[in-house]
Amino acid sequence: MDHTHRSWRLGTRLARAGRAQGAGAAEPLVQPLYQSTVFAFESVAQVDAVYDRQAAGHVYYRMGTPNTAALESAVASAEGGEAAVAAASGMGAITAVVLALAGQGDHVVADRHAYGGTFGLLTQELPRLGLDTALVDADDLTAVEAALRPNTRALLVETLTNPTLRVGDIPRLAALGRARGIPVVVDNTFTTPVLVRPLDLGADVVVHSLAKYLGGHSAGMGGIAVGRAALIEAARSKVVHFGSSLGSFDAWMVGQGLPTLALRVRAHSQNALIVARFLSEQPAVGRVLYPGLPSHPGHALASRLFSGGFGGMVAFSLKGGRPAVECFVNGLDLVAFAPSLADVTTTISYPVATSHRGLSAATLAAMDIDDGMLRLSVGIEDVGDIVADLATALKSAT
Repeated sequence: MDHTHRSWRLGTRLARAGRAQGAGAAEPLVQPLYQSTVFAFESVAQVDAVYDRQAAGHVYYRMGTPNTAALESAVASAEGGEAAVAAASGMGAITAVVLALAGQGDHVVADRHAYGGTFGLLTQELPRLGLDTALVDADDLTAVEAALRPNTRALLVETLTNPTLRVGDIPRLAALGRARGIPVVVDNTFTTPVLVRPLDLGADVVVHSLAKYLGGHSAGMGGIAVGRAALIEAARSKVVHFGSSLGSFDAWMVGQGLPTLALRVRAHSQNALIVARFLSEQPAVGRVLYPGLPSHPGHALASRLFSGGFGGMVAFSLKGGRPAVECFVNGLDLVAFAPSLADVTTTISYPVATSHRGLSAATLAAMDIDDGMLRLSVGIEDVGDIVADLATALKSAT
């Protein structure tokens, strides 16, 4: 049962992503968990063959396991890439890709609206390694081009920024990078390959936090990068050397979520559009950011790039600032206050206190994050219950 069969549609390939392979004539329907850290060999010649990729097999968990290999194959197929490498977290995957592309004395350009963890990597850790970074507004192609240097080795952007949901013009950014010979790395966590496949739009690498939509149940963590085989193998060496490998159990858990990804993302998107429309009509809400709304600056672009919906993430700001946020969160019952996203249940996060905690007021303002902003991850519950809970909490906030 080959879940990488390229003639199958995406939904079919995802539905079969958890199937076992190579277990014999009668195969288990669900992939077994290989909870082993090491594999034994019959000879030196055999271990040489596996190390040199002349024979199939695994050596040591830090270099990969049957579960991580199955997950990598499934996600590479879903994103339309040649190969994939899994890491212990989304940040682990991003770090491995950046260090595979750039070294001491090199330069990296990224969107200044980047996720807080990525922002910290760019502004705190990479400079310590001798890498120079430039943060620009990725919506301004002229500014992006002006920031590129002869020693720029990567351009990092997000399909939808976290938490402000700005839509990345991936085709134009990819064309700019290609013209200058600079790989474009796209964080596709918020949209998944169900809505958009950045590699098809010209990007060089796609990264995901596996703990989000690909896993979908807040039960397995990890990160993954997908792209050309040579580039991914370079990133794999960083994962191995830095010890940021993904464990078998987390890979197996994420693999259990993949078969329902297409169904879940469509349900998330349908509910999120209804919720965004509801919030946009509430007097206590100052603004609603959702690419599915015609009022969103990136609506036309998202309508061209996305297929089948606009995702499950909605950002909105309460007019009363932090005091209103605290009252609103206390007034929730169904919706959980949790600093993550993409679970099948609806959750809400306060970026100022969680994902972007510790950033200066000036930095937050530059990212367009105010002290009344909330990031809502709309789940797949009955949307009437989600709206009713939000309505009750909004009364508390006012």
